[in-house]
Amino acid sequence: MSGKLSWKDVLINRLIKGGFSKEESHSVYLVEMEARKFFDFDGIVPSSLMLQNIEQDKKEMQYFWESNSVDALCPFCGTLSTRPSSDYYTKLIQDIPYNNKAVYHAVRFNRYFCENSECKYEEFIERFSHFSEEKARKTVRFKKYCIERSLGCGCNHAEYELRMEGAVISNDTLGRYLKSEAAAKIEDNITRDDVKVLAVDDINLRKGDKKSGCTVLLDEETHKVLIIIKGTTKEMTKRALEMFPSAQFFSRDRATAYSSAGAECGKIQIADRFHLIKNAQEAIQNALMASIPATIFVRDGDGWVQTTPEDSVNSTSYFYVPDERAEEYIKLAGLTPAKARKYRNTLKLLELADKGLKTADIAKEMDVPYKDVQALRRSAASTLRYVEDRIKKNIDAQNNAIENREERQGSHTPKTVGGPNVRPASETIVEPYRETVMAMVKSGGNHRTIYPVIQEMGYTGSSNAIYQYILKLRREVPDQLNRKLTEMPPEMTLESYPRDKIYSAILKEASNSRPGNAENSEQDTKSEATKKTPKANNSPFSTKVTELILGPEKEIPEEKEKPKKKPTLP
Repeated sequence: MSGKLSWKDVLINRLIKGGFSKEESHSVYLVEMEARKFFDFDGIVPSSLMLQNIEQDKKEMQYFWESNSVDALCPFCGTLSTRPSSDYYTKLIQDIPYNNKAVYHAVRFNRYFCENSECKYEEFIERFSHFSEEKARKTVRFKKYCIERSLGCGCNHAEYELRMEGAVISNDTLGRYLKSEAAAKIEDNITRDDVKVLAVDDINLRKGDKKSGCTVLLDEETHKVLIIIKGTTKEMTKRALEMFPSAQFFSRDRATAYSSAGAECGKIQIADRFHLIKNAQEAIQNALMASIPATIFVRDGDGWVQTTPEDSVNSTSYFYVPDERAEEYIKLAGLTPAKARKYRNTLKLLELADKGLKTADIAKEMDVPYKDVQALRRSAASTLRYVEDRIKKNIDAQNNAIENREERQGSHTPKTVGGPNVRPASETIVEPYRETVMAMVKSGGNHRTIYPVIQEMGYTGSSNAIYQYILKLRREVPDQLNRKLTEMPPEMTLESYPRDKIYSAILKEASNSRPGNAENSEQDTKSEATKKTPKANNSPFSTKVTELILGPEKEIPEEKEKPKKKPTLP
């Protein structure tokens, strides 16, 4: 081949130059080929294939093989044939790369006549299934090598690494290899008769998406996945359980669908240890949470505790904030509608929790989802602290603005008020409305905002007269006209300790009191299903397995076999 070095040409030319004849050089070359086959491909290449030559360039190496077989089995009817045809078939098969070069086997297969008169094929090509599959362009060992690399780092990265080694392959091909390997493994799993204990659990292929829920069946003794089926219904689980009649025990979680399927299949059902311990912990935690809220939140400030109307010894105090007070704080803090709603819910939550209600009862009482109530309980202290900080910030800003304005007004002396002939404020036409003017000035009003108000009360003067009147009042009675600074409302801070921290401390104390202080923990390990569900028309799975995994509505219709003549295979 042009541009490639031929092992045969190089070796024979060197031998001839060394004094060997052509016949001797050819004999040495044949021995060399047998030795190369033994040392490089013993147990890999079929014994009937003889190495003829090796060629290579900068990117690839090619090994040329010829078959010297004398018989072969017909792959269609299984008849042993000893009638070789004069024709042959050459196929290029890729092997594991070597020395950063792609390795190919150019194999010349023999053709045979089928000696079975009833076979629909007259000729067939011999097969070496342990070397390469019928329609494959890769050796069996190279395919296995690709699968192992893909399982280790994923198809995309495996493609990159294999190409760096010299192989010619794509990530799509690697994905097909993985799917075909999985299909073969599942076919083997559902025919097993040695499974004694089945375990079941559910997973979501997309986090938080219940529509992507799948059921995973495992061999509890070996802890290996047997099959993953789409859906978590009783019908789908029952179909899968029926594939393992040898299993007597069925380990499951609290799902009713799995319970019903196990009962209908006659399995002895076992609750797995994780959920038993989880149930016990939840029961203990709920019991503790009913009493913990009173010790978590330390109330401080007026308005947070309101006693019953009867001022008796037996009266019960509980956490309570009137709606009017809550709305006042919301207004002072300038909360958005969403934050105001969260603040109101938090106050209501603390009130109900202080009365001894559990989280589930609080959720029902407030008509709020259970998870939202849990979130409100975790963030209750920070929510109240946030509102208090907002109020303090707004009041400080408002008071600073008042003080700055008072300083500016005190340092400025208007010319219109000066002079010995200026009449006092009591002699102006605005005097009858003195109380209204002073009240509005104290609340931040000015002559423009005061004018329409007193005009409705019968005032007939101008707004400038009101302005002059205010200046005179500031000079005559400055203390009575100054705005009062806004005071902070009673503190509403709740000092808090995280519930999880308290619960962990309780568990730690219980652990320390155990004999031997043993630390045991249970974890629920869920399998990550990352493979995409194969399309029905392109699936490497059989019809039986596809129906089991995807359900009867996803069955692959069997293709009707077209009538064939007795063709000669190309």
